[in-house]
Amino acid sequence: MSRSPNGTALGALGSLLDASLLRIAEASADARTYDRRAIYEIADVWDNNTFPLFHAATARTSIGRERRARAALAWMADLGLNRRSWMVEQAEGAGRPLEQILPPPVAEPAHTRNHRGLVTPQYVPLTAEAALGLSTDYDLAAARVRTLLLERAGTRLTGFLVLAAPRRYDGGPLAVKLPELHLRLEDVTDVGFDSDDRMAATLRCGTAGIALQIGTSGRLHAAGGSVYPDDPFWHLSTAGRAADKRTPACEEQVRRTPERRRPQLEGSVLVAARILHSVMLEIRMVRYAYLADQVPVRLLAGAVTGAGTNVIAAGARRGRRRETAFRDLVESWSKNADSTLTPWFTDRLRHLTGTEQFPDSTNAWIEGITTPGPTLPHLGTAPAVDRPPSGELRFATYTAAHLSHGTPRRSSAVVVVAHPSTEQSPPNQPWRLRAFRFDDVSRFRLQADAFDGLHGLRTAAETQSAEVLILGHDALDVRGRALP
Repeated sequence: MSRSPNGTALGALGSLLDASLLRIAEASADARTYDRRAIYEIADVWDNNTFPLFHAATARTSIGRERRARAALAWMADLGLNRRSWMVEQAEGAGRPLEQILPPPVAEPAHTRNHRGLVTPQYVPLTAEAALGLSTDYDLAAARVRTLLLERAGTRLTGFLVLAAPRRYDGGPLAVKLPELHLRLEDVTDVGFDSDDRMAATLRCGTAGIALQIGTSGRLHAAGGSVYPDDPFWHLSTAGRAADKRTPACEEQVRRTPERRRPQLEGSVLVAARILHSVMLEIRMVRYAYLADQVPVRLLAGAVTGAGTNVIAAGARRGRRRETAFRDLVESWSKNADSTLTPWFTDRLRHLTGTEQFPDSTNAWIEGITTPGPTLPHLGTAPAVDRPPSGELRFATYTAAHLSHGTPRRSSAVVVVAHPSTEQSPPNQPWRLRAFRFDDVSRFRLQADAFDGLHGLRTAAETQSAEVLILGHDALDVRGRALP
């Protein structure tokens, strides 16, 4: 059995989970440096990889545990070079070199083909060449902003823009819906946007970065970024036809290896796996920014800190001792958690007894550590009732009214601020997040200084059904129907 210098593949797999939980806790520790994107992306890794960890940890022999762990690591890394690089970086930080455990990296093709054999677009870096290609295939002068998103990811300002732009090429009689150009922007340095002035775009890319003009006075400047044409007829574009010549046929493409079929987990092992998986899914809910102030990320991650190491230790036991070890692990997660999470753990455990087939002894154990009560709604820590008088902007997004798969969608906006404790809050309370949601948005204006430090925050009723949210001296101005 081959080992890395600092342990086994199973140890590396457990260390990845431990490092993930620590990073999630770090990214959520302070509302002023909250990194929603990192939290979501890390939690998303463990949607498909929590059960492989338990499967590996509970193999009968050390050789079997190592074999399963290697298969789990290979499966995790097979999602792409970015995922593989992330794993290597995290493992090295935990003193677990992964390079000699993982299969050699496989170069990713510039483009792939779909089930119809048609070449498909990918995100590509925003360069002068890429900007020229976009203007060749799409009429940016006739484009309109469909979505604008600006967010502080930790301390960096990031952006995302969707432009609905007419095609310059002939997509055929079925090409009726406007394609969308998705632009990801990193290290945004300047922004100015008014929803009343979102027609036409000019894109320039070079050594100085990315400069995008929107309408008559809108602007977005960033150090770097990438672009993806969401266009089902892209294979007919100039860029698509060129890519078609360079892309292998479907049968020649390297496809992801199917995940190995795993034996079914049982008893308290299955309970522990389900609970840990539920924690990760709950944390992942911050994908929806309007829930950022409702998901207690730091508390959830803190409750299961060290889970990777502890799962491996429990899995190494045999027979009844293993069953007891996993029961103790589940109970420690619930007992060590903040008291506000106790109802959530209770509800999750009770839910499992109605959805999984457990031995009578496991059901009796769950019944003994839970208390009867009504089913809980989605876990949330309700924001302060009073609107905070000031805040630091963390997230702002606007989406124009449009058709989505033939269904009309209203214009909408979401704003998330970090704010200090209010007069009604207990003394020395840490800063918190507060999310505001709007639909039927009649105005959305945003300037770069909205993200610079603490600003006054005020709201007012514009009409009986509409509200105004203003940050600073009109650095952010949102008008629409406020949602609860």
